[in-house]
Amino acid sequence: MKINITKKEYRLLLDILYLGDWMLTAHDQEEMPDKEKYQDVIQKFYSYAEEMGYENLIEADKESNKYYETMEYEDSSKVDEIIENYNIATFWDELVSGLAMRDAVETKGNDAINKMSPEERIRLLHPLEERYHEEFMANDLTNLKIKK
Repeated sequence: MKINITKKEYRLLLDILYLGDWMLTAHDQEEMPDKEKYQDVIQKFYSYAEEMGYENLIEADKESNKYYETMEYEDSSKVDEIIENYNIATFWDELVSGLAMRDAVETKGNDAINKMSPEERIRLLHPLEERYHEEFMANDLTNLKIKK
């Protein structure tokens, strides 16, 4: 199969590849062999940067035989903003979901929640999540305290 893309599409693809790579590896403490197949595909597409006229954004490192984003790429790309927005949204969603589930377990018990249908669980958790969303929208983390 041959895929034809424009120079503009290739530029967008660089961002998508960067974001995918970030999602795969940002929190890894060590190399993960099961992720190599993804890294190989990213490297394959990065290898076309010069041919597509983007050698200023992706450069080859002859020593490691790999391609890397340049400082110009990092400075000109909006991926950091996308990642930051994603992190913020994920933080609030996870916090709200976790607190709502904690409250539900305290009132109903873990066994009862596990036996609920997905619809019943949504009906139970939704009002709790809404309460936390409203609180955090109004007060951010100001009223969040850890009791010991």
